[in-house]
Amino acid sequence: MGALTATRAGRIIPALLIMLALAFSGCTKPAVKGGKEDDYRPPAKADPLQEAQNAYASGNFSQAESLALRLSSDTAMQKEEKIQALRLLAAAALKNNHPSLALSALDDWSKNAPGVDDETEWQDALGRTLRALPSNEARTRANAVYQDGARSRSARSAAGVILAVRQWVDGDLGRSLPALENIYGAAPDGREKAALERRLALELHLADASASSLAAGAVGKENRSRFPYNVILIDRLRRESLDRAKREQALASLRELAGETKLADPSLLSGPPTESEISIRSGSPVSAGPISGQPVVLLLPLSGQYSAVSEKIAAGAKAACAQMSSGGQQVSLIVIDSGQPDWIAKIEALPPEAALIGGPLRRDDYSKAKGSGLLARRAFFAFLPSLEAGDEGQKAWRFFSSPKDQVDTLLAFTSRLGIKGYGVFHPDENFGQRMASLFEERAVAAGAATVIKASYQPQDQNNWMSAAAGFLAANKKGSVFRAVFLPDSWKNMDIIVPNFFYQNETRQVLLGTSLWEQGLSGGGFVSTQYYGLAVFPGAWNTASPSAARLQDAMLADGKTGADFWSGLGYDFARFSARVGVGRGFAPSAVNSALQSLSMDWSIAPIRWNNGAASQEMHLFTPNSKGFAPVNEQEFRAAYEEAWR
Repeated sequence: MGALTATRAGRIIPALLIMLALAFSGCTKPAVKGGKEDDYRPPAKADPLQEAQNAYASGNFSQAESLALRLSSDTAMQKEEKIQALRLLAAAALKNNHPSLALSALDDWSKNAPGVDDETEWQDALGRTLRALPSNEARTRANAVYQDGARSRSARSAAGVILAVRQWVDGDLGRSLPALENIYGAAPDGREKAALERRLALELHLADASASSLAAGAVGKENRSRFPYNVILIDRLRRESLDRAKREQALASLRELAGETKLADPSLLSGPPTESEISIRSGSPVSAGPISGQPVVLLLPLSGQYSAVSEKIAAGAKAACAQMSSGGQQVSLIVIDSGQPDWIAKIEALPPEAALIGGPLRRDDYSKAKGSGLLARRAFFAFLPSLEAGDEGQKAWRFFSSPKDQVDTLLAFTSRLGIKGYGVFHPDENFGQRMASLFEERAVAAGAATVIKASYQPQDQNNWMSAAAGFLAANKKGSVFRAVFLPDSWKNMDIIVPNFFYQNETRQVLLGTSLWEQGLSGGGFVSTQYYGLAVFPGAWNTASPSAARLQDAMLADGKTGADFWSGLGYDFARFSARVGVGRGFAPSAVNSALQSLSMDWSIAPIRWNNGAASQEMHLFTPNSKGFAPVNEQEFRAAYEEAWR
């Protein structure tokens, strides 16, 4: 493998689009106009491209390939139709184990649609096709793309990664590792570095164990924290974690690595990305006919910055559907990509019984669904912390925690400790101001005697010590407050909290937000002497029985393990099948069903009151391994000792 010259990685966007191949089991003769049978005309035959797409959707890949090949050679076709025919030909040829034809179709597709080789869908198709070729030919073809100056820079970068892993499959490290270091170093920003990390993680995940083992042999203490060695080590530890005898040590090593390395895409520590399939579009993306089993529908952005999160949600839902199916409950999982321009049409085309939708995940998508009138026809359970004013329980619902849930969880805990006075020390920016005001409002409503607020400039760390001193001065002459709310990211705590101790204030109960959970989830070093009286809310607790079942399912599926996002998908799928919102639903009927819902949760339980959601969040405390559930009895003893 020669020196790589590409400077830009493409978007490696895991996409999970489950296509439905549905057909009517029979047909009835339409009512005839004017009562005369000779007025009836059979429906027009589908156009050739539609016929080819229908053949693919029904699993007749041989017919789809034959039709697409003929269409792609038709010089009279419009350019957009030809692009779709080539796209279909690439997918069908690969399904039929004709990789050379698939490569030819991919090449023609990129020539007719300049820039498409910059997309994950095309690059994933290239990877799948090369894996179907004999080893020597795969390396030759990958190198040809990698060396092709006419290709997009990201396509060449992806081909370079694919080539490296193909070499490792053949037992040849060669010059691939230094070359991958060079391409990563030349990536201009974090987004492109993340794309390279995901591509390498994907290719390693799909390669056999010998390739992983060979590459892992080059990992040492001096290089394990940098690319590509960190990604190689993650893959090796993930494989070892599948062995029950090695699991505990492998996961401990993974947590240790998380504290050492700085990945552009930290989600790789939770599991490898999923390879996207070519998504064949048709005039009717989803049939209006009956579906097989209870529908579970997700609306997720399978591209862009939320793609990794969406992948985890969909993976969790898939695990739940597999478990329900094995238990005799037939379900159908449908994932619609809100990153595609036709997602509203795809939801409209769903059969009426698919009336409950999980999502969207982005606020803009919620506004589009509302503006299109979809909320009146489907029951949307959004993965959002809030909805537009007046919507919740009337036009849509939430399947997600809110900032209020975090604050109420903290206040309920401190109330049980007998605390009546609070301080709020927050960054002077939008999030900090909003959370500080919310905390004050909820604390007063809960009967707090005192709430003292102070702020600091988030960009001026030199001023934080004096700001903390001024804030704590109120407690010098008495116990005005015994708990401090700190709505800031975890990375800032190791500067702010030691300042409290420097001011001889060591007794305060420190109250964080779910931002602490995000910052601590990768493990790493925690100065535990400062956090003996610290708590923060979180929605994911691996100790719950449902979380353990999901964890086992994810490990069995080749992933490192479950987390909150996969738990969200897992719980939503089981929730959707249990609630059973049907066609012609009324908001009042949905609210009534929610009131009587009973299920075990992997994430913190969600309850609804007149359609308004609240989540009973777990409480955690930082420790040397990251964080752990709070033992309230031990915490109370430490608190009382501190204030004795």
